[in-house]
Amino acid sequence: MSHPAGETVEKWGHTVKKLLVLALVAVGGLLVWRKVQADRAELDLWTEATGSEN
Repeated sequence: MSHPAGETVEKWGHTVKKLLVLALVAVGGLLVWRKVQADRAELDLWTEATGSEN
């Protein structure tokens, strides 16, 4: 065992931080995607309601 316990804990800490950042990025992407989809659906409804007269 050439690695001290502190170094192992430090490696786990970096891994956990990377996973947390990845999770936050994924949640942020999901929220943006849902907002875009909602805006697109609203635009489609607006277009259907106002654009069919032409």
